[in-house]
Amino acid sequence: MNRLVISRKDYIFEGVPVQVVRRPRMKNIRVRVVPPRGDIVLSCPFGVGNYEWQSVLREAWAQLMTARERFLQESGENISPVGGKCCLWGKSYGLKVVFTEQASLARCTEGHVLVAVPPGSGREQIEACLYDLYRRELSRALPHVIPLCERITGLKAKEVRLKRMQTRWGSCNIRERRIWLSLNLAKKPPQCLQYVLIHELVHLLEKNHTPEFHALVARFYPDWQLAEKWLRGGSCDGGDDR
Repeated sequence: MNRLVISRKDYIFEGVPVQVVRRPRMKNIRVRVVPPRGDIVLSCPFGVGNYEWQSVLREAWAQLMTARERFLQESGENISPVGGKCCLWGKSYGLKVVFTEQASLARCTEGHVLVAVPPGSGREQIEACLYDLYRRELSRALPHVIPLCERITGLKAKEVRLKRMQTRWGSCNIRERRIWLSLNLAKKPPQCLQYVLIHELVHLLEKNHTPEFHALVARFYPDWQLAEKWLRGGSCDGGDDR
């Protein structure tokens, strides 16, 4: 079977991350804004020069930024030095920010997330503190989730790592048998972590998103459509809406 080769590369355009996806059977350049954080994804044929897709992007930029801002407002997050709300495991929590000279810290307590940051901190520092919380939460969950997914699939990665990812929920280095998972998964219902890990494990068998790949994922995780729905929705989307 001939497999389609797809190339993905991340760029920074006007200070915003843009993922450029090159596909062999495309004829036109297409750009869209995708949830949950209003990520910009541009698809184009192989052979299109950077100046060509950048020209298309520049022409649509104002409209894209408007749509991106709408996604951010609807994502369930509102982070600022005066508080707001944030997401953890598919639930929305009130965000309480306190300023202290002590070490930065974020923890979930009494129905809200408490963030302690140095005086003068802004959104960037608060967000960094929250991502430390997300890393701790995922690190606690993975020792249970990894063996579960390995038993379900019969597949095993050499290692599973965590990092902030702008446009993906996970990735798999097949040669190194290394899987990366997005810290943003801590915002989603716990089932999404299992689904994404299974998805990446299946890449150890099928490099590309072939029909065989999707059939294996569906076999190993029958509720994949519900997980996809949660991943496509706002940051706090989830619950018992089966």
